[in-house]
Amino acid sequence: MMDLGQPKETGNRAATTRRRFLALTGGAALSGVSGCTSVFGGSSLETLSVAYKPIFPFLQYLVMNERGYLDDIGPDVESTNFANQGLNIVSAYSDGDVDIAFIGITPAIRMKHQGLPGKVTAANQTGGFVVLTTEPFADLWNDRGAEAFEAFREQEGRPFKFSTFPKGSVANVLLRHWLEEELGVGTDPVEIENLAGAGPVRRALLSGNADGTLIMEPIPTALEAEDAPFSRLTTSGSFMDGAPGGIMFMHDRLWDENPAVARSVLEQHVRATELITERPEDAAAAVSAALGDRLSTDVATRAVQSDASNYVSDPRAIRNGTAVCIQRMRELGQLSDPVEPDTVLEPSLYQDVSE
Repeated sequence: MMDLGQPKETGNRAATTRRRFLALTGGAALSGVSGCTSVFGGSSLETLSVAYKPIFPFLQYLVMNERGYLDDIGPDVESTNFANQGLNIVSAYSDGDVDIAFIGITPAIRMKHQGLPGKVTAANQTGGFVVLTTEPFADLWNDRGAEAFEAFREQEGRPFKFSTFPKGSVANVLLRHWLEEELGVGTDPVEIENLAGAGPVRRALLSGNADGTLIMEPIPTALEAEDAPFSRLTTSGSFMDGAPGGIMFMHDRLWDENPAVARSVLEQHVRATELITERPEDAAAAVSAALGDRLSTDVATRAVQSDASNYVSDPRAIRNGTAVCIQRMRELGQLSDPVEPDTVLEPSLYQDVSE
């Protein structure tokens, strides 16, 4: 078992120097393309650029950062938090400014559909999403099952309203798959509202503007902690084998030109997964530190231990779910050409580290 290490000490000058966070505001741009050419003509990676958001599907990165796992991999690490910045990780990656992107599986599929260099070298989780509805609807669901949506429309004179993430997001694709393939009711008896982020979805639920959602942890656990009147119906892992959540997408140039660094990153990802699995309270401290007052360590610990999520590193764990997401995206008109799962997923680095 790996040494899982201790959290970084605040004010550690060496760690601060090695991991330079970019203070982005508004439409500020990234600081340029990573890597450079040495005077000897070879490739020398001086800076590793990592893009992420501080959310549960990217928990491994939050652990790696909080505990300093990437401090000694060789290059300096420039980590850019894209939350609430009006910036898009995929656009930054497409511009060549990012070596490693922590994103959802559906953006990764679209990137490969566009022919961008890189692959999913690690999964972060399987599952991780919860179907959450108002308590009255949950009671109706317990009595009627999938027929509850038609029964709701008859009782309320309107369709059941789901608020979730934008079209093409992991949450949106999973919701449509659940309604169409698992339940067989399709989207006709419901309304699906696409909102930009967990905050707007949460507000829609609490204000009564939505009847339910499919959303990732820790929102369901946080609502439960507040005694909000919502109930869990199911989880994405219950209706999709290998349901993908967040992933780590690595640029081809990293493992082509700097294989030792690429391997080190995978080693630290596996190390973070071990900590999440074996010491969830320490992993919770990492995400709580990243989110500050918005999420207490107690609620974060419960969310990490939720049965909705299974934290993994092996990209093969999400292969079946990735294939289903590709199929659903094709049916929704989001991909003009088929994409093979093996074009998206690259397990060789994980196999090299773990086997």
